[in-house]
Amino acid sequence: MDTTVKITPLSDFDIDKRYLAHTPNETLIEHSNLTLEYFYEIINAKNLEIPIDNLIKKISVENFELIKEMFVNAVYLHDIGKKNPYFQANKMKNSYFSEYFNTTNSTQHSTHSSKLYIEYYKTYIEKIDSKSEKIKMLFVLYAFSYQIAKHHGKLDEFAKYRSDELIPKKYWMHLDKFKIPHFEFYILNKLLFSLLVSSDYYATTAYKCNITFNDFGLLNAKTKAVLREKFDIYKNNMECTDGINEIRNAIYAEAQNSLISNIDKNVFYLEAPTGSGKTITSINLALNILENKTEINKVFYIFPFNTLVEQTKMVFDKIFTDSLEIEVVNSITPIEEDKDENIQEDEETKYNKAYISRLFFHKPFIITTHVNFFNILFGISKEDNFSLWQFANSVIILDEIQSYDNNLWMYMANFFDKYAELLNIKIIIMSATLPKLDYFLEKTTNFMDLIYVDKKEEFFQNKYFKNRVKIEYFKSLKRIEIDELFAKFLEEYPNYKKFLFEFIKKQTARNFFNLLIKNGFEHVYELSGDDNKAYRHFVIEESKKDKPIIIVATQVIEAGIDIDMDIGFKDTSVLDSEEQFMGRINRSCLKSHLNPKACFFNLDNANEIYKNDNRLEFDLTCDEFKEVLENKDFYSYYKVVLDKIKKTQESYKNGLNTLYESFEKSAKLLNYKDMKYRMTLINTQTFTLYFPFTIDISKYEDIKEFKNLDAEFITNGLFDGKKVWNKFLQLNKIDSFVKKEVEKSKINSLMQFFTFNVFKYGSKRPFLGEDIHGFFYIENYSDFITQDGKFDRANFNRVKDYGFY
Repeated sequence: MDTTVKITPLSDFDIDKRYLAHTPNETLIEHSNLTLEYFYEIINAKNLEIPIDNLIKKISVENFELIKEMFVNAVYLHDIGKKNPYFQANKMKNSYFSEYFNTTNSTQHSTHSSKLYIEYYKTYIEKIDSKSEKIKMLFVLYAFSYQIAKHHGKLDEFAKYRSDELIPKKYWMHLDKFKIPHFEFYILNKLLFSLLVSSDYYATTAYKCNITFNDFGLLNAKTKAVLREKFDIYKNNMECTDGINEIRNAIYAEAQNSLISNIDKNVFYLEAPTGSGKTITSINLALNILENKTEINKVFYIFPFNTLVEQTKMVFDKIFTDSLEIEVVNSITPIEEDKDENIQEDEETKYNKAYISRLFFHKPFIITTHVNFFNILFGISKEDNFSLWQFANSVIILDEIQSYDNNLWMYMANFFDKYAELLNIKIIIMSATLPKLDYFLEKTTNFMDLIYVDKKEEFFQNKYFKNRVKIEYFKSLKRIEIDELFAKFLEEYPNYKKFLFEFIKKQTARNFFNLLIKNGFEHVYELSGDDNKAYRHFVIEESKKDKPIIIVATQVIEAGIDIDMDIGFKDTSVLDSEEQFMGRINRSCLKSHLNPKACFFNLDNANEIYKNDNRLEFDLTCDEFKEVLENKDFYSYYKVVLDKIKKTQESYKNGLNTLYESFEKSAKLLNYKDMKYRMTLINTQTFTLYFPFTIDISKYEDIKEFKNLDAEFITNGLFDGKKVWNKFLQLNKIDSFVKKEVEKSKINSLMQFFTFNVFKYGSKRPFLGEDIHGFFYIENYSDFITQDGKFDRANFNRVKDYGFY
């Protein structure tokens, strides 16, 4: 970074070597200098100076130098409030301040730091001649100081911060008065908070643990070349030009050529049919960006489901073998310490490095979930914001964005556009059913379709995709009863071997499953959100065997489940779900001789599950949308959906603001808390139940968590949930916070097999179970866990509602 930026000497605040930042003896000067050093390390490693400069210039060209100085010094001066003598005496036990020992005055330092920062820069701002520019710069100063005030807490509602001070409220409340672009200013402040808390964390850990951090997991030219070589070898080995692979190769080439021709765009759509090889194509696109843009140095893959996360990790491992370090970041993947015996480090150092690697994304390829992605972009805690700066100068591949709450699409369009342009992020959005979010934007030049319209029609209309599955509408989609569906199944049963049923409601799926069992059908399996991972994996593997199978499921099979069935029956819901479901039928395109088909029926009311979903009225009950599904013309479908969303967002709320204007107002006022609430993907509140049952792991040989499972978790050859729970409780005996977090991530990966969520209803807690560390432990589980390790939610609800136990 430009080292000519003036760094405010701490002596201006009468801070000398007597003042401590951390015990036993790190001075405030040393900590501030080390924090600034890590700040510059991040800026230089991630090529962040240009994005920061561009953001600042959008705020003010006239006072660019002053804003940049305030930005950098917000990091350097973040702890100057530690000069508080009461902090020095009672927190640092600093003998220089013995006269303040055992006093009850406040030892707070963050708010004090922000106040000193404001007072210092006010003297510079007062020298500005233009009154409007002066007030504007005061607003910027207060906004930056807020990040200092909150660096040990959470971002909240900025308008409440020092609202009684000198800036008139009429200016304070309206960014428009300052001609400050609000999305840009929001992002600049979020980036400042991320850089501040990150630099502070690195510096603090470096001192306390004697660790140096100089590898942020970035790709250099040499590594990029190795990855390309590995990928090309893999691609050439799988190369085949006949049948479906011919069209896959054409899609691959078309997307690559379009990308290279438009490499300076920031947001790319990869819309390609189910089974067209989007994952391989997207990896190639990411490699092309890395090769053509030297400043791009990291890749993120973002998925809606953990099943997709795990599947993609296996693809990466197969392609790149040991040439690429990949980190899976989610709630069920353990944090792994470095196992290299050649590295001579003590246990605590290894734990610290592993924990910080996960916290700050210290691997060049990160695979994570949509929820994590949105938490980073819009979250308010330190933990949410630690890794935001890693997104800059990166490739981010978003899969299946139609699974996001479509009430957020208009907001997402604005932020994807701004984040991508301002932080130089290359975003690739891919799906077979892809809403074009730039529909909501006045300026769409930053977005690019990688498959042009004429080619898209050619690809989607290709026989391998359009004719892969025949579509049938049972009873013309008039409402039916479950017995009618069963009769239809009996009619088709002699003609097929692998059957798939998808229902909207879990209870209906359970009822149909029981009906099949009652009538003596074998090899029948149920899949829903009430299965543990082992059972789900077992059913998927069973479906790949050359034998009859019937799978009865809910929406969990629509994406992320690698199954290839002969015939499917689905209760109608929303059109993108219908297409996702069809992707589970004749997925390999090798079953045409069986006349594979998808039979849609109308049983349950989709409105009860897809509440407030803007897609509901555009479904298969309309002939127009039957044509959309049959011709794969999802553009016309999404056009009416997007138009409805736009009209809804532009409608007035309480007669004052439209929904979209209310969203904009939250950004303008830097109401971080409200922005997080608005941009939360999953708002449902749940309790987590833990049932200490046992699992026969001999049935699940391919589950990675069961390979080399420690004997301490085994009882009579069974994986014992009670022993896993006891191990979880033992975490409380670990004194080291970092070691506890690492070990907790490992035990979480095992606890997932025994946990299930139930919705919160008001303030009521579950009717049974002991609340222990965020879990409701249910010792007597026999009435609620089936022989297959499934959660019997219906019985649980019966007991809850009627009290029979």
